[in-house]
Parts: sequence; C-alpha cells; structure tokens
Amino acid sequence: MKKMLKKISVLLILAMIVGIFQTGEVFAKAKYELVGAFSEGLAWVTTIDDYWVNRKYGYINKKGEEVVKPKYDDAGDFSEGLALVRKDGKYGYINKKGEEVVKPKYDKGEAFSEGLARVEKDDKYGYINKKGEEVVKPKYSILEAFSEGLAGVKKYGKWGMGKCGYINEKGEEVVKPKYDGVGDFSEGLAMVGIGSLFSWVKFGYINKKGEEVVNLKYDHAGDFSEGLALVKKDGKYGYINEKGEEVVKPKYDGAGDFREGLALLEKDGKWGYINKKWKEVIKPKYDYAGDFREGLALVEKDGKWGVINKKGKEVVKPKYDEVGDFREGLAWVVKDGKDGYINKKGEEVVKPKYDEVDDFREGLARVLKDGRWGFINKKGEEVVKIKYYGANDFSEGIAPVKERDNWYIIDKKGKVIRKI
Repeated sequence: MKKMLKKISVLLILAMIVGIFQTGEVFAKAKYELVGAFSEGLAWVTTIDDYWVNRKYGYINKKGEEVVKPKYDDAGDFSEGLALVRKDGKYGYINKKGEEVVKPKYDKGEAFSEGLARVEKDDKYGYINKKGEEVVKPKYSILEAFSEGLAGVKKYGKWGMGKCGYINEKGEEVVKPKYDGVGDFSEGLAMVGIGSLFSWVKFGYINKKGEEVVNLKYDHAGDFSEGLALVKKDGKYGYINEKGEEVVKPKYDGAGDFREGLALLEKDGKWGYINKKWKEVIKPKYDYAGDFREGLALVEKDGKWGVINKKGKEVVKPKYDEVGDFREGLAWVVKDGKDGYINKKGEEVVKPKYDEVDDFREGLARVLKDGRWGFINKKGEEVVKIKYYGANDFSEGIAPVKERDNWYIIDKKGKVIRKI
C-alpha cells in the first residue's frame, strides 16, 4: 500500500538529509547521528559515522546525559528495565546503569515481556529471565511466544522431521510433541494439526491438558474469539463453539473472526458482516473490509476507502486513497497524494495537506511538509513549528528533534529543553 511504502523509517531519512539554519547560526560539532524515542526514561543514540560502518550505540537520559557510552553495534528500547544490545555479533542485555546483566553471547534476542525474553543460540531457541537464567534451554527448532501461559515448540529430528507440542513457563513439556503444527492458546483452546506437504493437513483443538476437545477434521481452523472459532471444510467456512459443536455449518465462501460481536462474511466476491444470530446485518457489497475496532471498520469500494459503523452506516464515504486505524480518536487519511486526519464522525479535522503524517501519540502527531518536520495537535494547530530536519515521536512528554547537525529535546509546547 502507498502509505506503507511512505512509512520509511524517519531515522533513515535523518541520516540522508543535510540542511542549514535559515539564520546561519553556527553550532559546535554534532555529537550524535541518530536519537531514538524515549522509553522508560532513556533513549538510544548513535555516534556519527559517514559510512555507517563504525557507528556505535549508547543511551542518554532526559537531561541529555550519557548514561551508557556508545560502544554497542546495535541497541533497542528499554523494556521492563532491560535493553537488548549487540556487541561483536552477539546479543545480551543491559540495565539502566549500563551493566551487562546478560553478557552478549546469543545469536539473536528479543525484548523482555512479562519477565521473559526469547533468545537464539546455535539455531536453537529458548527463554531467559531477567537474571539471565535459561528457564527454557535453547533446544527447540521453533519456539513460539507464550499465550495464556503456554508456548508452542518444535524439535527437528532425523531428516529434518519433527513434531510440535507445548511447554509452560518453567520449560516443562505439558503437551508432548506429536502434532505437525500448533497455534496459540486463545480462550483456553489451541488449534493443532496433523499432516504434511505430501498429505492433507487436518485441524482440531486441544485444551491446556492436551486433551483433544475438537476432533482433527477441518481443513482450516482459526483462534477462538468471543466463544467461537472459524473453521473450513470442503472449501466452505463455518463456526464452532468451545464444545466443538458446529453452530454454523460450513457454507460461506469466506469469513473472519468475531470482533465486537460481528464477523466478516464473503459472498460472490463481496464482503459484509454477520452477527451471532447469523443475520447479515451489513450486506456484502464491499471489495474489502476489516475487523471492527471501537465500533468502526475500514471498507473499500471501487478502489476508495471509507469507514462504517455497526449499523452499516458509512460515517466516512469511500473517497480516500487510504485510511489508517483510529488512534486517540483520529485516523490519518490520504487523498490526492496528501495526508490529513479525520475524526470518528468522518469530519476532516486536518485537511489533507501534508507530505507524510504519523499516528497521534500523547495528543500530538508528527507531520512532514516540504522536507521539514513538526507536530500538530488534534485541532490541527502546529504547536511545534515545521522546521526540523528530523524528529521522533513524543514519549514521556518529550521528543528529540534535529536542526542542521544537532539534536535537541523539546517539550510539547515546542520549547527546547536542552541540546543533546
């Protein structure tokens, strides 16, 4: 999609843009090339390197002080008090004092979530806790994220063959590997499948004890949502409940999961919506449609996008080239190559006039016009003048901005708090 193509990393743009102050004011040599958004009070920074080869990452606090000297080859945002860093090709984790609580020794790593982080070593995956202890040893060929306390795993054996099962957060195998495919747990149940590339795969569902509560007989099976799961049989879609009962026999050409009481329905190549009484509350007439969120859904008709409510009323007529999801009550829109914003009533609170815009965060949105960045509020007022060569989103009440070669920290009124 055009908008997605436009959403090139702002930080990449910053590194390519060169500019000067209109006042011609001369500043001291710049210290950093890039500055990330603040997360948990800290933001990563990079040293200046014309060829990007020897660029190093470190961290600053909200005062602009270097709390971690730039010495890492890569670095991520802080999450749950720790940040992922890379050094000499290996990944580890540091705390906010810059102490390496997990020495760089893994081939890959991810941010901590609920006290655990997934790591990779020698093509095997496991989980570590915040002390660096391997609560799940890196021994699995595939290791999914935890959902409802369990994670799908797979071990490859001889000839690259293997079976899937589930482990708990202690690393114990609560469902022995015996399936060819597994899904995430949702509402107490998970999709499992048996079959291979050389035979038909059949899907069913198990509970957290590993008991097959729905026989493996479907050609497709989705996650449970609002008490129902989408299944496919003989080329048609229907729905089952948590007992495995087919509350709607497979008869639809296409369908989706239930969200906010409604589910997508395809008929004769057009999309509409059904409710849990299996009534077509919105007749299939759109070329494409999305799930409902906060009472609204995106729809496409004749190449243009709009927004409908649960009664099928087009609160925004399909007239935009693109429409984003609503964030903080507003959604970005694209029309004739320019970006703006609409509210949930379909009103253009900000006329499409910008070259690029971002989602609202903390009441402000980053906008680009004629190669310069600034920030607007929800009334469309430019509270931070559009004059910066680079900018990152507001986080924790502040944002880093770049003018000429130097970075600054500003507040929501656009006041420069300090130079970085």
